[in-house]
Amino acid sequence: MCGGFTGEHEMRSAEITNHDGTGYIVHLLKDGSTFGKVDVRNKSISYAEDVVENWETGILKEDNEHIKKSNQSS
Repeated sequence: MCGGFTGEHEMRSAEITNHDGTGYIVHLLKDGSTFGKVDVRNKSISYAEDVVENWETGILKEDNEHIKKSNQSS
């Protein structure tokens, strides 16, 4: 997917995967590194696409309670 810029000029991008055919997981990347993921297996593909757009534009903030942060992120 295409990346976007936030107000801090960070590069953010996201990818949607279909987790074992049970639903969607949105993987969040920040400056090319894995940041975390949002489990939207109980939601539609349109919802998952909205999560991607919100992350890339900076609407979805890093401290959002629904983001399961990666161990790699600081």
